[in-house]
Amino acid sequence: MEAGNLSEKMSLQINAAVRNLLSQQDTDPYSPTRGCFDRRYWAWKLVDYPEATYQRNVQPLAELWADPKSRFHKAPEVLDAVLGGLEYSTSIQHSDGSFDQAFPQEHSFTATAFLLHSLLAAFSLVYQHMDSSLRIRVEDSLRRATVFICEHDERHGHIANHLAGAVLALLCSAEYFDEERFRSRAEAILEGILRHQSSEGWFLEYEGADPGYQTLCLYYLAQVYEKTPGDPLRKALDRAIRFIAHFVHPDGTFAGEYGSRRTAVFYPGGLALLSQEFSMARSITQAMCRSICAGDTVSLGEIDMGNMAPLLSNYISALQTEICAEEGSTPGLPWEQLKLRENFPEAGLYIRGTDKYYSILGVSNGGVLKIFDKSRRRVLWNDGGYVGKLKNGTLVTTQITSSDRPCVVNEVEISLTSSFYRVLHLSPTPLRFILLRLLNLTLMRSVRLGNVIKKGLVRLMISGKHPCSIKLERKVRFEDKRVIVEDLISKSPRLRIEWLEFGHKFIGIHMASAGYFEKSQVKRLFSPPKIDVVRLNEEQHMDVRVVIEGSHA
Repeated sequence: MEAGNLSEKMSLQINAAVRNLLSQQDTDPYSPTRGCFDRRYWAWKLVDYPEATYQRNVQPLAELWADPKSRFHKAPEVLDAVLGGLEYSTSIQHSDGSFDQAFPQEHSFTATAFLLHSLLAAFSLVYQHMDSSLRIRVEDSLRRATVFICEHDERHGHIANHLAGAVLALLCSAEYFDEERFRSRAEAILEGILRHQSSEGWFLEYEGADPGYQTLCLYYLAQVYEKTPGDPLRKALDRAIRFIAHFVHPDGTFAGEYGSRRTAVFYPGGLALLSQEFSMARSITQAMCRSICAGDTVSLGEIDMGNMAPLLSNYISALQTEICAEEGSTPGLPWEQLKLRENFPEAGLYIRGTDKYYSILGVSNGGVLKIFDKSRRRVLWNDGGYVGKLKNGTLVTTQITSSDRPCVVNEVEISLTSSFYRVLHLSPTPLRFILLRLLNLTLMRSVRLGNVIKKGLVRLMISGKHPCSIKLERKVRFEDKRVIVEDLISKSPRLRIEWLEFGHKFIGIHMASAGYFEKSQVKRLFSPPKIDVVRLNEEQHMDVRVVIEGSHA
């Protein structure tokens, strides 16, 4: 695909996303919810509060309105949407400066940080077109949000992309309000992010490495680096870029079920900004821009409103750098090497490549395995691990993150042992919603108690581990032309299994930003063998063997 066509195709995706946004927002000048981007709330009236993070969409709209190269440059309807969005945002902010995302009275650190950056960016671009009354209200809103971030922390986990967004928001606010305490708070959070970075290059996302969310983390850190360049951050960015490069797949997809948060969304903005200084960032950006335009990876067309604002802003940023349209030589990506043997034991990720295939084994997630045919650039094997159902109705899986899972690695083989765990998927019910709203309206009005309850909800839905008496011993042998998987499944006699499968793409935890459609899902290239659960229930153990090679594609 020619460079000029890349820019044109990305512009078409951006334009379509903007039209979608203008349909999502309440633009009725006489409506009490004018400016709200949560159509579920203002139009369908199916939810009982507006999600504040949807208001982040004022940023990409303002950026396109201010960009002379954009078809929306100085468009009055876009300016009205930005002004309406800013005004509505001030109306849903709590008195302590915070905003809600997941439920009323959440007082979310992350939602407040992300909104602060987006609102401030939009506000700075349309400042001259605001009346004095709105200008004062927005400035007051921005200051109160900044103070909230200075005085509170995210308590339910260490999530690097959230913290990086907070650092950027604080630095921007420090510049606007010229307050040193805002800058000092940003520096303290940044120091924590860098301290938690693994020597392997990944930033912590809950319990481990998540390459997908790391690209969003880099979007914020790249802008932080522009504002406060320094050697520690530069070295951290270099390590992070080199780590991410391994998860660009030959078929154009990126990351996925082997990450701690299972995300497969590639955010190009940060790597595009870093491309002038880091040559590998340029290689990644150009490869993934081609993938985006070819429809090979998750893009704006597949994304929902929960991630629309950051992804759209990333596309705009990447397009403005013109990196995707540049010609010239760049370093090869890891998958392009004829031979590759890369171990990231702290992340529990192991990469093996030959001239025939490229594979990634996620030991930390119970043996998730992706294998790609390099010559045809197609996925051969997309195994999320085992998933099954017990006779009592309990769903179980091996795809649960554990950083200390037993693993033995030698020149040609990797062996791991994993328990099966109860799947923690919980769906909303009227009773659960009633209980949650009672908490929202009582105990969770306290930020401290709300954080305690939220931490418990995260443990219940994401990070909790409930093992059962089934064990997997997996050996993966990497030969020159094929990969051999040998599994031994053993179980307790008291457990009865109704069905058991493997060799499929699935998500084993609750994660809203995972599971978007990818083109590679259209056709299964390799069918896994059936598991004889009758025999397994009788004998309490079973061997399963599968050979994956390019001739099956």
